[in-house]
Amino acid sequence: MCSVWEATRRKVRQAMPRRAERIPRNNSDSARRTIRHGGQDESSCPPYLGKETYSLKTITKTRLIVLLAAGITLCTASHADVNAQPEVHPGRMELEQTSFTAKTWESDGSHLTAIQGKLTYGERPVANALVQAGTQGRTIPTKKDGTFELLVDRSLIVNKLVRVVSVQDATIAGKPIEKGEADTILSASSAITVYHPIEVTKVMPSDTDASQVKVHARFRIEKGDRISFFRVDKYRISGQVVDADGSPVKDAIVWIDRDGGESFAKSTPTDRNGRYEMFYWPEEEETNLTVIVGTRRFELPEGKVFILPRNTSVDLRIRLPREGSVIDDKPSELVCTTSKGATYTGLLAGLDVPPGTPYFVTIPDREGRFVLTVPKDVWEKRPLFFETLLTKFVARDKILKAGDELPVGFVQPGNHDPRLLAAAP
Repeated sequence: MCSVWEATRRKVRQAMPRRAERIPRNNSDSARRTIRHGGQDESSCPPYLGKETYSLKTITKTRLIVLLAAGITLCTASHADVNAQPEVHPGRMELEQTSFTAKTWESDGSHLTAIQGKLTYGERPVANALVQAGTQGRTIPTKKDGTFELLVDRSLIVNKLVRVVSVQDATIAGKPIEKGEADTILSASSAITVYHPIEVTKVMPSDTDASQVKVHARFRIEKGDRISFFRVDKYRISGQVVDADGSPVKDAIVWIDRDGGESFAKSTPTDRNGRYEMFYWPEEEETNLTVIVGTRRFELPEGKVFILPRNTSVDLRIRLPREGSVIDDKPSELVCTTSKGATYTGLLAGLDVPPGTPYFVTIPDREGRFVLTVPKDVWEKRPLFFETLLTKFVARDKILKAGDELPVGFVQPGNHDPRLLAAAP
């Protein structure tokens, strides 16, 4: 190849004269004449000679190829630079365990479980970032290797997000993180779920509606666990506070307690209609009644006490005296009547189905057994169960008990309630 390139270069040099005749800058026929270089027409000259060249440089094919190669390289590099995108690594949080069965609270702390987590950016650990479980948990800094330890309280059912809440002091390989890194690290999260396992024991057609099925299920309770299912928790004391003329008193506080201040109940401030409410567990014991309005304190006559009936809610209407601080205990000034309803608290289960889907569920018995009445086509889609700790006032004369069927829509899942697939029968 070398000898061929050398011979070609000599031919080119021999064919090119030292100078070329200048082309006149006009449109005359003389300007259009053919320039000959060693007997060759302009049309046969290489394009790099041009039409207004004062001198011709000797350029070998070797140099031409080198120049072309360099141009291609520059174009390719430039194109690559334009299309190159910065490499983005995802922030990632990993937990060694995310699902936990619920456990009864114990004074020795055995209901707490420690787990390890790790925060990374790509494959590199993120140090000194702050992570938090839920919105109320304490913030935990990540270590140099990106790890952190989290205590899970298994005494409360929950579906809780563990997320990165701050990267202000975070570093990667000892260097402060950049803005792009911070955004993806802050988006890293994982979730932990604490729940009571549920198993379906049998599914039977409804006796009254062929389009529905009866799903018998139960909470699986470990030996020694104590679960508070949905039961009466407190009764309501509500009523009205008025002045001596019968006008409602706003922002008054009604206070009921036993001697020594034990088992007290404090009402909400009265509204513009003088209405208030509070919740209490009455035990037919002697109680003190106090009404506080601003800096004034109203009480029953000395030596008098108030006795609330057991296992019922009451409506208590109080008229304050025109003068002094003693509440007259006459029926016209202090009127107490029973009222319906109670506050219930405890564990319930339901189905995670679209809003408006009609189904019924019963209150679990002490063994955790309950029954759902569900449209057959809904159940065939194998919906998830949910569990919730519900506190709710139910205004009805009859007290709810285990096995009673709750109305449609009574049990609704909260944002942080666990969802789970029940074990098949």
